[in-house]
Amino acid sequence: MITDTLAILKQVSFLSEVDDEALLALAERATIKSFANNTIILYEGDETGPLYVVLSGKVRVFLCDDEGKEITLTHLGPGTYFGELALLDDEPRSASVMTLDKTTCGIISKNTFKEWLHAHPEAAFRLIQSLIQKIRQLTDNVRSLALSNVYERIVKVLNELAVERDGVRIIPEKLTQQELANRVGASREMVSKIMKELKKGDYIKTEDHQWVILKKLPASW
Repeated sequence: MITDTLAILKQVSFLSEVDDEALLALAERATIKSFANNTIILYEGDETGPLYVVLSGKVRVFLCDDEGKEITLTHLGPGTYFGELALLDDEPRSASVMTLDKTTCGIISKNTFKEWLHAHPEAAFRLIQSLIQKIRQLTDNVRSLALSNVYERIVKVLNELAVERDGVRIIPEKLTQQELANRVGASREMVSKIMKELKKGDYIKTEDHQWVILKKLPASW
C-alpha cells in the first residue's frame, strides 16, 4: 500500500519534483481510508482538519445555500487533493466534498503536513503556485457566472470536459443533466431544454451513457 500511495503522491502537482525519500516519509505518515459512493467527506464550515489526497475514485467539490441549492466547483480524481486551504489559514472548510464513486484517500494530519512543508520549502513554493492556478480558475468561473448566459456556460463546461478519441470529442465522465446544472448554476429544466435543442441540431448525441460532441458548438443560441 505504501508503494501505491507513493506512486500517487508523485502525481500530485506540488509534490511531483520532491525526491522519493521525502515523499516516502510523507506516505508513511498518511492514513488510508476508503469511502462508499455518495459519501460526504467534508462539510462546508467544518473545523480545520487533515489534507486529503485522492488515491482512487472521484469526488465532487461543491457549495450549498440555505435552501439546498448546490453549485459544483470541480471534480477531482486520483493524484489530486483537497483540504489544503483550511490547513494553511486555520479557517473553517470553504466547501463540501462528496464521493462520486467508491473512493480511497490518503489522509495527512494538519500537524504532519505543516511540519513536512517546513522541512521541504520547495514543495511549499509549488503548493503556492498550485493555489494561484486554482484562484485563477475560480476567477474565470465567477466571470462566467456573472457575464455569460446559461447556454454560454453550458458550452464552456462541455468544451472544458471534452477529450478527443478516434477523431471524436466525447465527455469521458458520466455527466447527468442535474450535475451539469449544478456546474453552471442553472435549473435542471433549463439545462434539459438547451441539451434537447443541441440534440435536435445534431450538435451532440448520447452514446454508451456519454455525451458525444458531433460538431463545433455555436457560440450563442
